[in-house]
Amino acid sequence: MSLHSNHRLAALAASALVLAAAGCSSQDTSAIAGSGSDEVVINQAFQSLLYLPLYVAEEQGYFEDEGVDVTIDTGGGGTQSWSAVLGGSADFSIQDPVFVPKSHEQGGEGVVVAAVQNAPTVFIIGKDDTDLQEDLSFLDGKRVVTSPEPDTTWAFMTYLAQQNDIDVEIVNVAIGNELAAVESGQADYALAVDPQVAQGEAIGLTSVYSFSANEDWSPFAFSSLTTTQAYIDENPEAAQGVVTAFERASRSIYADPERAIEIAQQYFSDLDEDVIATSVNREIEARGYPETVLVTPESWDNNLEIALYADNVEAYPSDATSYETNVNTELAEQAAVEADEAGTE
Repeated sequence: MSLHSNHRLAALAASALVLAAAGCSSQDTSAIAGSGSDEVVINQAFQSLLYLPLYVAEEQGYFEDEGVDVTIDTGGGGTQSWSAVLGGSADFSIQDPVFVPKSHEQGGEGVVVAAVQNAPTVFIIGKDDTDLQEDLSFLDGKRVVTSPEPDTTWAFMTYLAQQNDIDVEIVNVAIGNELAAVESGQADYALAVDPQVAQGEAIGLTSVYSFSANEDWSPFAFSSLTTTQAYIDENPEAAQGVVTAFERASRSIYADPERAIEIAQQYFSDLDEDVIATSVNREIEARGYPETVLVTPESWDNNLEIALYADNVEAYPSDATSYETNVNTELAEQAAVEADEAGTE
């Protein structure tokens, strides 16, 4: 998650993914897989549990199987990762897919080729354990921590309040201080993603609302694999191999959660193992990791509605922001066929 225009785009892009990367390992995340014939650079916005399919594809050898040598770079933000693709230092990037329609609005290029995070796995946590999933009216008059406007958690909370006609007091804090604000009594609740949610639970806070459990919000194109059509045209086999590896990795997470947790622990060695296991299991339960990497029209629509609300795109629907303009379905559809043939180890 994660969004833009050089100020708004950068701000929202950084927000959700910084939250997801909270507590990540300081280890170098660059890795080169195997000895395939095509060298590919994938630039991730952050090292994040939201991007677990990338790490599973790497560690399970799916990239190598598909004939690509992958180097994983880390941009430090969605703007940097997408800029790496446009500038030619990366072949693919992973971040909020809204960078692509924004690029089209500005006369640029870009295409979304695969889902990496397919649900809005954002949660409301607090000291009070009242279940808000069926009745949000309890939030009326409460103080809720989000990151500053127009960042992702601000957009999610204010849009949810508008949808349900409730009045909440938004408390903006610096990213990384959300749990402390609730613990100190500065706010009643906070919006967070894992592993921050699991870390909050470990100190006695409770998850009381899941955006991904709200049928109006899921599926949601939260984080995606993006590239350019020019790259696909010039490197069709490599492009297909990368997307097929992601398809196999996503399926593998559901087929063998224990192995997925082991890989997550390898990439986030600074985090408590129980926090990682809880986080990954919650992502699986929420169908955050895609069961198939095809980005659907419904998931695109849900993302772009929030992007429009946060003024991160100028218009939706429009030619520049439409599903048809921005999403390449052919690679994901072929990946499903090839993954069926390969099976899941």
